[in-house]
Amino acid sequence: MAAAGLPTAGGEVPVRDVVMDVVRRNRRVAAVLGVVEELLAEEGAAAEVAYDFIEDLQNAASHGTDGLLTVEELLPLRGPRTVEAWETVDRFWATVVAWCDETGVELEPAETLGAVENPALRSIMWTTCRSLPDGRRVRLSEVVRYELAVGVPMVGIGHRQTE
Repeated sequence: MAAAGLPTAGGEVPVRDVVMDVVRRNRRVAAVLGVVEELLAEEGAAAEVAYDFIEDLQNAASHGTDGLLTVEELLPLRGPRTVEAWETVDRFWATVVAWCDETGVELEPAETLGAVENPALRSIMWTTCRSLPDGRRVRLSEVVRYELAVGVPMVGIGHRQTE
């Protein structure tokens, strides 16, 4: 991440913290997406980190919060591998939403996310749930319920077991 101009703090930095930094600073996002593109060319842990980053970035951008980049601003900055991974992540979350709708799982309103003021809590909340165009949000807990119910995890995402 140092190559993209991001602090490394002398050790590991959680992906969500990098996402929250990048989604605020347009001048860094292209460089970081370039690193993501390179990671996607690799296999194993490197690709998983890239998928994690894309998922968290999509989720943070989905909230349409003032001062954060929007999904529309991010789309033209993606390389070919990132486009493919982006669409994979997007399809997965859309499938979860469809499953929730079909099975009667009620999704909470997205507007409640605006009440989160603590930056550390915000970086967790905003990257682990996705605001939908209809004003609802889907959370990681619904993703886990979907995966347990249908037995289909999204392969390549670090917080999910793929074995």
